[in-house]
Amino acid sequence: MKKKRPLTLYILIAMILGIAVGYGCHSAFPDADMSKQIAGNISIVTDVFLRLIKMIIALLVFSTLTVGIAHMGDGKTAGRIGLKAMCWFVVASLVSLALGMVLSNLMQLGTNLGLPLPDVHASTNLKTAAFTLKDFFTHLVPKSPIEAMANNEILQVLVFSIFFGGALAGLGESGKTLTAVVDQLAQVMLRITGTIMNLAPLAVFAAMASVITTTHGLGVLVTFAKFMGGFYVGLLCLWALLIGAGFVVIGPRVFKLVGLIREPFLLAFSTASSEAAYPKLLTALDQFGVDRKISSFVLPMGYSFNLDGSMMYCTFAVLFIAQAYGID
Repeated sequence: MKKKRPLTLYILIAMILGIAVGYGCHSAFPDADMSKQIAGNISIVTDVFLRLIKMIIALLVFSTLTVGIAHMGDGKTAGRIGLKAMCWFVVASLVSLALGMVLSNLMQLGTNLGLPLPDVHASTNLKTAAFTLKDFFTHLVPKSPIEAMANNEILQVLVFSIFFGGALAGLGESGKTLTAVVDQLAQVMLRITGTIMNLAPLAVFAAMASVITTTHGLGVLVTFAKFMGGFYVGLLCLWALLIGAGFVVIGPRVFKLVGLIREPFLLAFSTASSEAAYPKLLTALDQFGVDRKISSFVLPMGYSFNLDGSMMYCTFAVLFIAQAYGID
């Protein structure tokens, strides 16, 4: 039987072809308006792919998380796993922020740029109202689960799913029929996910081609190379720490896990969307041997609470801007 080539290979090829086609379009059509129009047409494929992901993500999170909690059987198990996960999220988040701050201060990426401070009275058109603790906790609870799903408010979907799954588990035997229905919904959503993921290389190709076309050609890859290079060094250090922590807990199997998640990693990197990575990551954890009731419970929580790379980027970006303007 002929071995099927991994999706990772096609994604990598698509990235390279996308860069080449984007550069060719930019060179052939140097006019900015024309380049923008061409890039807009190319990006249709990426936009459709991301909309397909958004179409399934809320139902996928709801069904898998609900079934995961229902299969745990009692609130104590869910509470124990949830507490462990949240403790890990807090530790990983603090490590990400601290590592980003230390590396950014050591590298001094924005120093000597000599950017002039804008006029203090200049209009920025930014919404500067503080996001309060009250706003955060109020936003956690959906006014309607349907509205939360329609708006892809994953955090609100997560909260509703926890209540729904906990209530379903509390029904015991009488709730097994509905649990089976929701489980079938999860299987349907995963089947749809598999079909959509076949379009991932095309989406990656279009994303890379449109970015290169609409900007300054290959210059977009070297603009702020110093900043992005430093940030990627930070991400590599973070990955090394996370893999090291995984090695302490599960031993050499952590390298198998890293190999299994390379596809969702590349997909998220090339499309700049973590939503695109979620379904594939769930499947990868199945292949690794993680119990579905665990992964379907912890992954949606991490999707909302454990954005380590984003937090590290925030530290690099804020300190880079401060250094560029000479602000201590």
